[in-house]
Amino acid sequence: MSVFDIFKKKRDFIPHNYNTYSPLTFNAEEDPLVSSCIDKIVNTLSVLPIRLYSHTTSGKKQAVGHWLFRILEDPAIEETSTLFYSSLIRQLLYTGNAYVYLCRGSKGEVLTTKLVDSRRVIVKRSEDYRKLFNIDGKVYTERDILHIPYMTGYNGTRGYSPIDLNRDLINLHQALLLYINNYFNNSVGSRKVIEFGDSWGNKPADMEKLYATIIPYLNKFVIGPNNAGKMMIPPPDTKIGSIDQASNVQAELSSLLTMVEKQISQCFNIPYEVLDSSASKYGSLEQKQIDFLQSCILPLGNHISECYMKLLTPSEKNLFVEYSYSNMLKSDFKSTIEYLSKEVQSGLLTINEARGKLGLDNVEPEVGDILFMPANLLPLTPENVEAILAKSKLALDELNNKVDDHNISGDDNE
Repeated sequence: MSVFDIFKKKRDFIPHNYNTYSPLTFNAEEDPLVSSCIDKIVNTLSVLPIRLYSHTTSGKKQAVGHWLFRILEDPAIEETSTLFYSSLIRQLLYTGNAYVYLCRGSKGEVLTTKLVDSRRVIVKRSEDYRKLFNIDGKVYTERDILHIPYMTGYNGTRGYSPIDLNRDLINLHQALLLYINNYFNNSVGSRKVIEFGDSWGNKPADMEKLYATIIPYLNKFVIGPNNAGKMMIPPPDTKIGSIDQASNVQAELSSLLTMVEKQISQCFNIPYEVLDSSASKYGSLEQKQIDFLQSCILPLGNHISECYMKLLTPSEKNLFVEYSYSNMLKSDFKSTIEYLSKEVQSGLLTINEARGKLGLDNVEPEVGDILFMPANLLPLTPENVEAILAKSKLALDELNNKVDDHNISGDDNE
């Protein structure tokens, strides 16, 4: 069965009426800091390459011929790999769970995958303690669904997102933002004041008449962009003034808000300085990226990789899934050139390996695939090693001969 034959058997391809995922967690997606944290993680991890490798005597190599390598490279028919992984990671962070439906062919081989809306999945355990996934009334097993739970708060059946685990803290942040917005909109700062004369009256009916008259007047002649720069003419029997209300609550609110935002960023394992560059403690962009990689991206990426490794059979222990984080460790071009030059000169990288890191084509293997040693940058081949050792031995023999021929009295001419 080909990949496109799947559409002929739609039930085998989509376990339910698939809807595009949209988070639904007490409006947490409307919190600007939560959205910023999730966007930072998603935009970073979703574009990093995830590959299947096999262990070799010299390190590792890509297992290109394996079916899982193809699935990781192109996980879905309808979406690009970046869109698929960004949706998976976003769903994982918002709901605590990501479910990948494995679409198998007639021989049981996995042909493609599909992301399932996690809000429609109910996970239970069978009598032999295996996971059962109920989706729209139909039950699937772990052969059909790859379950990726969030690492923190996993109870053996489902994961809990950072949002669920820190609901009170996020609610506090939203309350602070709302309070600050209302506070500065209604009290602090310079505000216009209208004083009304006695002709306007002071009864409730008079007040209704006042609002019905004065509001349209202000909208037409006083406020709005059309009146910018024009002279302000007060209505009859009124006087327009201003009051200034200063308060030190701004500094207190700012300090409290920063403290809460730091705690929320820690919930997502993101250093706060990564989100707020004004508070940066880093001396370089590279140091900032390394901190973000080690505390946030690396643990989450390794977890997703290990979940995909569950699709391998016990006999395939030589294979492993891994993200490539090299793109996050790129420094400025000058530093990169200096670093690669030293690596080639010290014999740690070949010329072609260094050129590959710069995105350049390989040179001839006779030169590009050979390691060099610091001694005049000679190719590190067995012949050169033997020649250097022979030359050293010859120099040592000549030195010993000179010592033996030396006259002990000090007169070497005799």
